[in-house]
Amino acid sequence: MSEGQLNQQIQSILGDFGILLPEAVLIVSSFVLIILQLIFKDKNSTIKTTFSLFALGLIAMAVSATSISGSYFNGLLALTPVVGLAKPFFILITGVILLFPKGENLLKRGEYHFLLLMILLGAMLLIEVNNLLLAYLSLELISITSYILITFSFDRKGFEAGIKYLLFGAMASGLMLYGLSLIYGLTGTLQIDLIGEFISQQPDLGLWLPIAFVLFFVGIWFKLSLVPMHIWAPDAYEAGPTPVVAFISILPKVAVLIFFAQLTLSAHLVALSFDWKMVFAGLAVISMFVGNLSALNQSNAKRMMAYSSIAHSGMLVVGVIVGNAFGVQVMLFYAIVYGFMNLGAFYLIDVFQQQGFTKIQDLSGLGRQAPWMGISAVIIMIALAGLPPTGGFTAKLLMFTALWDYYQTEGNQYLIWLFGLGLLNTAISLFYYLKIPYYLFIHTSEEKKEINFTAKDGTIVAILVFLVLLSFFKADLLLNVLNQFNFAL
Repeated sequence: MSEGQLNQQIQSILGDFGILLPEAVLIVSSFVLIILQLIFKDKNSTIKTTFSLFALGLIAMAVSATSISGSYFNGLLALTPVVGLAKPFFILITGVILLFPKGENLLKRGEYHFLLLMILLGAMLLIEVNNLLLAYLSLELISITSYILITFSFDRKGFEAGIKYLLFGAMASGLMLYGLSLIYGLTGTLQIDLIGEFISQQPDLGLWLPIAFVLFFVGIWFKLSLVPMHIWAPDAYEAGPTPVVAFISILPKVAVLIFFAQLTLSAHLVALSFDWKMVFAGLAVISMFVGNLSALNQSNAKRMMAYSSIAHSGMLVVGVIVGNAFGVQVMLFYAIVYGFMNLGAFYLIDVFQQQGFTKIQDLSGLGRQAPWMGISAVIIMIALAGLPPTGGFTAKLLMFTALWDYYQTEGNQYLIWLFGLGLLNTAISLFYYLKIPYYLFIHTSEEKKEINFTAKDGTIVAILVFLVLLSFFKADLLLNVLNQFNFAL
């Protein structure tokens, strides 16, 4: 390379740094939060929370100013239209998490704000990388931060759940890194689009490349809590602080799904002789059954939501299996609605737990004492079950429509099995999602119970319920937003 070419390349790289303005604002804000923690110690949470929300606003402005599609840093980053949609959603989720009731104790610790922003940083980087090593590092940033946050309940149960989460995560990371090294050895590159070119030219590489990708996918299974990498989820969800659990049940999952969709399309994995879609279809079905059947006997609401999350992961993966523009669009619609539903569910669980109602049976009769809270809980639960008139029904209807259209095109028999068993699992989920409305309104309790539902709680829950209902009655609003983006990644 000549000196002129080198200078030109350096100038090009320096010019690309502007595209990382949102990430730069996020990193600077994180360090300011550490300084605020040194000044105010574990008190004056209002200042740190206000600054965090202000920083999220600045990051959102930076995203709107830099959301330009293209390839940057010699192909290391590839900004697609999906990135411009996903980043504002990630920022919104992070902002709501900072307003959770139980978070008031956590918010006194500046490390809590810092770690939440680090997960946000990892998610933002993960959806725009075009290099498997950078993807691995982004995923590790999310994972290691999540391990720490799960222990922020600061009790024995939380530490045990954190250790279990860490051990499973370490195993998944090791297998993922080994798969990554095999991919590099076989293809000579870690750049996703170049791997795609290699596969399209030499699709028949025996079993070694499929094995390498399966090992790499273990990390994806772990973050999505797909079977068999789901064992950490119930204990982590039950023992971890509710705001943290709500956060890791949404943000990392959606980020990994977007990365996975972009990887499968950009790397031309369909050209492999190995049918990876059939493997993921099998994992999706097993995850749905394990999640839904295990949730039936749960008495702890957070543990029930952990198994619910496993089942929903199986549904979300269907969008990647479909793999066309409509499939990715539907997957994003489902992911956004799922985010609102999960936030609402965990917010209500947090309100209940703050007042000593830790078991589902403890909720007996509370719906009649606080009707607005009870009705909100009913709407959130039937949305998670996929019943009308909620966005959960619209999301599942669109997902099954995309799967049916794909089956009509491809004709693979495992797709019709995925379709039928997916419908069956939707029916199974009714039995545990409707358990909470049953105890709130129908089941009676001999002891007198009271629950306080503050104006702040009512406002936040009302907004989330409104969004869940709006995505049914005016689903075209979100679909029109999604239609503005090109999902042929």
